[in-house]
Amino acid sequence: MLLIFLLPLSPARAQAEHLSDTDLGRKVMVNYIVHFAHHLQWPIEVFSGSGAPFRICVMGDDELVAPLTARLHHHRVQGRLVSLERVNDGEMMRARRCQIVVMGDMDAERLAQAVGALEFFPVLTVSDTSRFAALGGMVEFAGSGANMALQLNKTRLDRAELKMGNSLFRLSKQVN
Repeated sequence: MLLIFLLPLSPARAQAEHLSDTDLGRKVMVNYIVHFAHHLQWPIEVFSGSGAPFRICVMGDDELVAPLTARLHHHRVQGRLVSLERVNDGEMMRARRCQIVVMGDMDAERLAQAVGALEFFPVLTVSDTSRFAALGGMVEFAGSGANMALQLNKTRLDRAELKMGNSLFRLSKQVN
């Protein structure tokens, strides 16, 4: 099941292929990623101990690394220090230890392989790549003019045993 939410952005936002192509788009994505980190619940067994970090990993293009680094410097999620890491192709075992994997611009085949490798693991997958949610990703940021849509793949979120609180949707409105 896909849920779609429309969110207004500044009308001055230029048309771009991906939300992460603009400074405003990157800022919005980073703020939502942090919001997801605080408002989703991961199974406690995903952490190797009480001192284990909350891992946010980036795959593919790295437009979001700098803004994520700036936003997450000394940041804590659920009492855990956030660790921002790069994950390369072929490191899916490492990606499975992340709580959030941000997938940058990748070709459809690589994207589908990465999403498939994480399907039954408690790892939130997010991207602004077109059709990401339809390919099995959990959260797709889709931009259109002055609006941004969040497309959530509820089926994949449920399979990963990630629990969404109602507070996750306070920043958005549902589209019928």
